[in-house]
Amino acid sequence: MENDISKRQQNLLNAVIKEFVDTAEAVGSINLLNKYNFKVSSATIRNEMAELVLTGYLYKKHTSAGRIPTTKGWRFFVDNLKEELNYVDASKAALDNQAKTQFVSDLVKLKNEKGDLIRQSLNFLCMLSDNPTIALIGKNVYYSGLSLLPKIPELQEEDNLKRLLQILEDYYTLSEVFNKSEKKEDVNILIGEEETGDERFKNYSVIFSEISFSNGERGFIAVIGPNRMDYQKIISSLKYISDTIKFIVNN
Repeated sequence: MENDISKRQQNLLNAVIKEFVDTAEAVGSINLLNKYNFKVSSATIRNEMAELVLTGYLYKKHTSAGRIPTTKGWRFFVDNLKEELNYVDASKAALDNQAKTQFVSDLVKLKNEKGDLIRQSLNFLCMLSDNPTIALIGKNVYYSGLSLLPKIPELQEEDNLKRLLQILEDYYTLSEVFNKSEKKEDVNILIGEEETGDERFKNYSVIFSEISFSNGERGFIAVIGPNRMDYQKIISSLKYISDTIKFIVNN
């Protein structure tokens, strides 16, 4: 992993990202100093944030604005998070035991009804992630949570909402993005237009897992939304759900 910033700058970047995830607003130095109890002066915080802008981890929209993570900043945060989580096992998913038992029971009943099984899984993943979910299985596309889109702060602007809906409706673009990574991991994350190769993904990320079936058919289940997502919760939930699907359909 690239590491061209100091430990203090890494901690500051993590704090900026966590604050941005919580508030959906550009983050200023005063907010960080008051909330995260950094043992340095406000001037030091401002200087370090300026360095993070120069090195490409943060950007500011105009002179008086706070800072927002760039694709490089999000990638640094996500890669560190993946190392910490080590793509957590099913027991670490954000579910209580009763919910897990009910979820597995529902999917087992639908083992021979692939479409319904995928829909149920997407509904559950949508509930956990608070973001729209999608699955591509063969030539079929499944959705859940489209009604959540207008509630997401970044999507309250009509142009942004239209752009994400265009992405979700474009089977071929989604298929190309899901097949983009040569090395598939348990959970794959592509951030922004740089990593997806599509300018429509500016400020959006896709978190996805590949699913294969005993008959040789394959597909993907994913969460798509603004870069400002709760990656820890989504990664653990997506891995749990995709692992459960794989186990049920292949046994």
